[in-house]
Amino acid sequence: MGTRRNILLDCDPGIDDAIALCLAAAHPEAFRLLGITTVAGNQTIEKVTENALRLSEFLGLHAPVARGARTPVIREPLTASGIHGKNGLGDVLFPRTTAEPVKESAVLFMRNRIMELPPKEKVTLVAIGPLTNVGLLLKACPEVRERILEIVVMGGASTGGNVTSNAEFNIYEDPEGAAMVFLSGLPLVMCGLDVTEKCGLDREDMELLLQRGGRVSEKIGKMLQFYLDSPGYRSKKAASIHDAVTFMYLLHPEIFQGEKMYVQVDCSRGISRGATVCDRRSGAPGQELPVLVLLDADTEKFREYLLEGIFSLDEKKEL
Repeated sequence: MGTRRNILLDCDPGIDDAIALCLAAAHPEAFRLLGITTVAGNQTIEKVTENALRLSEFLGLHAPVARGARTPVIREPLTASGIHGKNGLGDVLFPRTTAEPVKESAVLFMRNRIMELPPKEKVTLVAIGPLTNVGLLLKACPEVRERILEIVVMGGASTGGNVTSNAEFNIYEDPEGAAMVFLSGLPLVMCGLDVTEKCGLDREDMELLLQRGGRVSEKIGKMLQFYLDSPGYRSKKAASIHDAVTFMYLLHPEIFQGEKMYVQVDCSRGISRGATVCDRRSGAPGQELPVLVLLDADTEKFREYLLEGIFSLDEKKEL
């Protein structure tokens, strides 16, 4: 897994965001979480920020949380309450916290944490919500560019979508913000639907989590139950744990396969708005801006490592 990474997590918790945070909490030897920033997406900015605060404390991360963009760059936000529930966490209640967001905005918070690092250190941005905050950071604070090791994004797809026939939710939510990130020229890993829909947990896993009855596993089991009973997953064998793929890739890149290609975000007002157009042609324009697009994964290894991480949190007395 290499050396411990400096991580800034931009998210919109979200059931799968919560499970991604479990992986971060389960592997302090791999990740130094500098902070969490929130963005409107799965739920409103108020709800996802409260979720981030509660999850950070519940999982023993105790990371500072900065509230981010209330809306996408251009339009009003959508939410995914049908998938994630009224509170964004499958209507599962986590303990209240007295922690509050820092006074800095998400963009200023990220900028300051990055520039405060020792000169030779860099940060990995893990972005598992709409890319509004990250896009604005790169646009408004170009000085951070040389301090970013890479950006690992959950979003997009080489073909198809889940909110429209052509677009995945996070990119569709804010195509303009996403375009700023994909055109940045920074090292970028796209964990899109091609791979995330192969990385999930099923009803047997749900029962296993619930039967274990641990402090963390029980909460995850209840959220997974809500996920699997939601309209989007009711007819499917497993629920995709999209956002956890980002941290899993950083932990176990060997279980994934991908291809470098030029990716352009469709910001039109047409039927393809929010699509991530992947150009695999040799010598095609934009080859100087390659994105590593993950396309496949060892499904069983993903499941094994994810459950192992969740179960390990049940044993941590300091949570």
